[in-house]
Amino acid sequence: MARLVAPALAAVAWGLLGAPGCGRGPSAPVAARDGVAIALYYHPGVRYAVIDDRRWVDVAGDSVVFDHIDPGGGLSSLVIEPLAGALEIGACLRERIAPDAASGLAVPALRCAVRGRPGRYLVRLLYMSWALAYRVEHDIAMTAPDRATVVSRFAIVAPAWRTRAEVAVFDGVAGGESPPRELARGTIALDGGTALLATPPREVTARLRRIYDGAVRKPDGPDTRDPRWARDSHSAVWVWLELGVPGLAPGPVHVHVDLPGEAIRDIDVPAAGRRGGAAELRLPLWIDDRLRGKRDRWTDAPDDAVLSDRFLVSVANTGDAPREVWIEEQLRAGARRTVGRAWPRSPEVDRRRLRMKLTVAPGGIERAGFAVDYER
Repeated sequence: MARLVAPALAAVAWGLLGAPGCGRGPSAPVAARDGVAIALYYHPGVRYAVIDDRRWVDVAGDSVVFDHIDPGGGLSSLVIEPLAGALEIGACLRERIAPDAASGLAVPALRCAVRGRPGRYLVRLLYMSWALAYRVEHDIAMTAPDRATVVSRFAIVAPAWRTRAEVAVFDGVAGGESPPRELARGTIALDGGTALLATPPREVTARLRRIYDGAVRKPDGPDTRDPRWARDSHSAVWVWLELGVPGLAPGPVHVHVDLPGEAIRDIDVPAAGRRGGAAELRLPLWIDDRLRGKRDRWTDAPDDAVLSDRFLVSVANTGDAPREVWIEEQLRAGARRTVGRAWPRSPEVDRRRLRMKLTVAPGGIERAGFAVDYER
C-alpha cells in the first residue's frame, strides 16, 4: 500500500482541492481558511480516503493535541504544515484523550511537538485512511424501449467530528492504470451517521435483449484450450438489460422495467452479476419461461495444435408473441480462429464471442448452426 501514498496525496491536493492558479494566470492571494475535505477512492481490492483537514490550533507550550484524527489513518502518510503564522511542527505520537462527554468514547488524537510564539495558528493535516469508504447502489428505471434513467447513491459512514466536510468519491485509485474518475461530490455532516450523496438523474441508451448462451461454465472447470471446456449445456433464455454506460461504479443495481409487451418487474442485480464490455454494461434480469433453448456441441481435437467445435442450437417459443433471441457462444482462447459453415446467416464475431440473431414465431422453433476452428 505504501506506493499509493504519494500519488494519492498529490491527487487530492491537485484534484479535490483544485490546482491553485492552474491555467488562469496571476491571481490575487486567497486567504487560507479552515475546513475538512475528503476524497474517497475505490478499485477492486483497494479502497482508501485522503483527508485534508484545515483547523485552528492554540499554542501555549511545546506541544499541541489534534483530536478527531481518523483511527484508520496511517501516520506514515501524515503531512502537517502551518498555513498561517511561524510555527514549526515536530514529531507526533498517537494518544487517546479523555472520553467525549456526548458519546462516552475516548477520542483518537495526536500529540505533536511544536515551536512557536504562543497564539492561534491555522494548520493543515493531510493523511490517508484505510477505514473510511463508500458504498454505492444504482437505481435504473426503463419505461421506453431505447433508453433508461440512472440515479446513483453513495453511502458514507461518517466519523463523529461534529463538523461538515466537502466530499468527492472516485472510481479508481491514484497511480493505477487509468486515472481516478470522479463520480459525485457534495457536502456532508460528520456526525457519526450515514451520509448520502446522489447523482442527478441521467438518461442513457438502453435496450432489453433476450440471449441464449447455452454453455455451462464453472470457475474451477477446465481451461478454454481443453476440449472438455463448456461442453455441458442448459436451456434457460435470459433477458438482459444493455446500457450505454460502461463507467457505472461497481455496486448492486435495482432495475424497474415497465414496457409494452412486458410484465412490470423490479429486479435486484448484485454487483457480481454485472457484465461489461468496452462500450456497454449488461445486467441479467430474468429467465423468459416461454422460451427454451437447446445447444449441442461436437468437438474434434486430433492433436495439440488444432481443435474444432461444431454447434447446433435451437430456440422454441411457447408464448403468444414473436421474440427476437440472440444466440451467443463464448470463444476459446487460440492463436487463430476461423468461423464457418454458419446458417441461416453469418454471425457477428468479436474477440470474445460469437452472436447470431433469430426471430422465433409464437409456437415456433428456430435453429442455427456454425463451426469454429482453432489453432492452439
